[in-house]
Amino acid sequence: MTKQLTHWPHIARSWHLVGPPLRPSPEDIDLFERSVSRCAPGARNAQALILGVTPELFLLGWPEGAAVRALDSSREMVEAVWPGPKGSAVLGSWTSAPIADVSQDVIVCDGGFGTLSYPHGQRTLLCEIRRMLAPGGIFVVRLFAPPGLTGSLTDIAADLDAGLIASLDALKFRLWGALHKDQATGVRPRDVVAAIEDMAGGLDRLVSRQGWSADHVATLQLHRNSNAVYHLTDANGLIHMAEEFGFEPLSVASPDSSFGDCCPVVSLRRR
Repeated sequence: MTKQLTHWPHIARSWHLVGPPLRPSPEDIDLFERSVSRCAPGARNAQALILGVTPELFLLGWPEGAAVRALDSSREMVEAVWPGPKGSAVLGSWTSAPIADVSQDVIVCDGGFGTLSYPHGQRTLLCEIRRMLAPGGIFVVRLFAPPGLTGSLTDIAADLDAGLIASLDALKFRLWGALHKDQATGVRPRDVVAAIEDMAGGLDRLVSRQGWSADHVATLQLHRNSNAVYHLTDANGLIHMAEEFGFEPLSVASPDSSFGDCCPVVSLRRR
């Protein structure tokens, strides 16, 4: 996860500009809430942990009395993004968490699973989640799984030229799908930026031709020299790995929205 650590302080300063599908939509939030309520019915005073500081997850309709904390490795992200009470966000690594054994009833994560290396980082995370969850506890995660589902580079370039791509976040997401060849290699944000520049004929044209926010487009500069790599995993891949660590699948659901089939919400129970 080391490559990612220098990535997030820069993202923190521009997080308010990010939108779906890179942040959860109302439809995604509904799936999270249904998963939590279905898998932990009537759970009072539940101990819940968010991996990352996604504000929308803190604002879920949690069971009455639930104690909700976050775990994030970036102080900048905590300070810029976390809406919870002071002290409720813990600084630390997801794969070596300062959280007690069998202390959590629910652990949730939005999109972050693919930020870890494959297979080592992702397997280590599942092992750590199992350690933190009490028996019967659940892990609910929204995956970014666009490979093979968002069109070719040629398709994306044509749609961009025709004004058919709604936002910069949608463009980046589609390029993740087109550029991600396999889990081990993953996709680098800097390669996504290079592809955008090539398609658009320069970043400034995204503002003049697409009408997108200049501030949002400027965030692409943050990725130009990034060493981050995303190793995107689909629902079947996650379930296969998770079963090795004593999890059983409970549900896989996708929102009825743009790119919904690329962003499944997966619920797993610790045996």
